[in-house]
Amino acid sequence: MIKELLTEEIQTYIDEHLDDDVADLGLRSELRHHSLFKQILEQIKSKKKAKSKLPHWFAQKGIVFPPTLSMEQCSSEQTAIYKSKLVAGEKLVDLTGGFGIDTFYLSRQFESTEYVEQSSLLCELARHNFDQLNAKINVNNTSAEHFLQGKHIFDWIYLDPARRDKANHKVFRLEDCRPDIVSLQSLLLSSSQNVMIKLSPMLDIKLALSQLKGVAQVHVIAVKNEVKELLFVLKKGFEGLVEVCCVNMGQNTLQQFHFDFQQEESSNSEYAEARNYLYEPNAAIMKAGAFKYVGHAFGLMKLDHHTHLYTSDQLVMNFPGRVFRVIEELPLNKKLRSVFPQMKANIAVRNYPLTVQQIRKKTGIKEGGEHYIFAFTDISAKRFVLCEKLY
Repeated sequence: MIKELLTEEIQTYIDEHLDDDVADLGLRSELRHHSLFKQILEQIKSKKKAKSKLPHWFAQKGIVFPPTLSMEQCSSEQTAIYKSKLVAGEKLVDLTGGFGIDTFYLSRQFESTEYVEQSSLLCELARHNFDQLNAKINVNNTSAEHFLQGKHIFDWIYLDPARRDKANHKVFRLEDCRPDIVSLQSLLLSSSQNVMIKLSPMLDIKLALSQLKGVAQVHVIAVKNEVKELLFVLKKGFEGLVEVCCVNMGQNTLQQFHFDFQQEESSNSEYAEARNYLYEPNAAIMKAGAFKYVGHAFGLMKLDHHTHLYTSDQLVMNFPGRVFRVIEELPLNKKLRSVFPQMKANIAVRNYPLTVQQIRKKTGIKEGGEHYIFAFTDISAKRFVLCEKLY
């Protein structure tokens, strides 16, 4: 199949139709009777997604992409590179190879790398693509459990368990993932001193910590303020405080914030009405639950116990999130045209009785524009505030 998909005719067709609607293409294409037409359409969908998600692989000639589900589930190039900076050694195994994105970037830090995957199709694609990328990675078409029975010893083990059940429904509990890392962790830690596990951004971090042994670090990784994945780093025999690393990657920016849960529990928030500046923590910090410590670390006051916004009289630089200057408090009604001639603004709600949609209906303000409004509850009142975004 790979050889046929790589013919000049098919590759040209794929590249010429990357911007087309695939459903429409399926009805009108001159290749719709081709024996591999379903696979050709899948290549178009997956390669289109790779343009932003995997720019290096997109640009590499001869890459064959997986079915769309595997493409959606694989790491982005950006997050894979981040993970590669956390590991190093002689021998690595990726026990859930998938499309091979993480395997490829992690392998750059090791002398030898084993890719393990149950799907024969994904193994076939991995062998081919690794060759195209000049990556020296051994491909093993077997299960993680079976591979570990070989009593191999590695410097690092990496896993990204499948988060779908037999009916292809999403699952979030550790014991529902495949492989089941809860029951497998003793075997993992007998095969390596270091294990890195990628898990769903929906997972309850503290619940996972209660189920896993030797967790030394948790990395909460967000891209453009959307949490994409959680990484749990296990160290054999580790019993200390878990370091929580909050990361938010932008186009050309990287925000990082580190803490442990003891710091969060021992911190006390100071509360105040909204002052000259508002600070909104990024999504990684919110997911990690550093609600008190982030304010303490930057010397900020919190608006209210349940309002995860912070304030100050003087501007505090390098805050890991968005920062706004408060301009004025507004009336929550339709008499706002003098403030917003185009009647457009970006609205955010934090611990407020109305939703964004309800506020738009009440005020007539449409989405968009350069203005920012925060609706929130501080220690004194519910407020509707116009702000200027600083960064």
